[in-house]
Amino acid sequence: MNKLLVFTLALLMSLSAANAMVGGPVFCIGEKMTGMTVEATQAAIKLNNSGSGQSDNFRSQRVMLSARYGLLANADAAFQLGASNLSISDLPSGYSEFSTEWSFAWGCGIRAGYPEVAHPFQVIAAVNYFGFQPNGQTGNGTKSISSKYGWHEISPVISAGYAVGPVVPYVGLTKPFLFGSKTMDVTFNGQTYPAAGGRTNYSDGEQSMRGLIGLEWRWPDGYSLSAEGAAGSDGLWTLSVGVSQVLK
Repeated sequence: MNKLLVFTLALLMSLSAANAMVGGPVFCIGEKMTGMTVEATQAAIKLNNSGSGQSDNFRSQRVMLSARYGLLANADAAFQLGASNLSISDLPSGYSEFSTEWSFAWGCGIRAGYPEVAHPFQVIAAVNYFGFQPNGQTGNGTKSISSKYGWHEISPVISAGYAVGPVVPYVGLTKPFLFGSKTMDVTFNGQTYPAAGGRTNYSDGEQSMRGLIGLEWRWPDGYSLSAEGAAGSDGLWTLSVGVSQVLK
């Protein structure tokens, strides 16, 4: 019943808040304890194409189920499974919208806090990973472009928070790094042109530093509700919500 309540609440939130992985840290759960979280995120992402001077502006919605295990009193690790999609917001005039179907997504993360979890003030250092393989298609009538991504994100995070009763507000900084591959198939008037497509690898460390602000509200029986937002000087942002339960 408890797990069903967690899932139902998170599903309702995902309908209004968009979807994906909660990126930032909250306080560590404690040694040999486990936690389950359903998280929903929407992110705005710019992928810079190395050497071309061009970039693609993406939107990504994600819903993830996270299992977290306390390694020490002030350190824990998380493993995540879920689904995500991807869309491009600024295609050239005449091209149809590029929007992928929902596809399987995965992630993991580790975080450590100082001082230990029992202290009301804590600084958290964390590293999170997220990956999925979206594919979609766009075109302008005579030309069709199918794209498949091997999408990977690594996001180091530093944050500080202070517990005020059951509420834990926190602030911090994060900087995403993107890497992966893109495979394109290009068709003109129904005929495939291999020379215009193919596979390319990318590595983009030019994402801006993002400030983040978050809030964890702890409920009875180990439940908590969290919300977090992050934004950078380039206008890109991430918004996440989640419902968790710590299991003894």
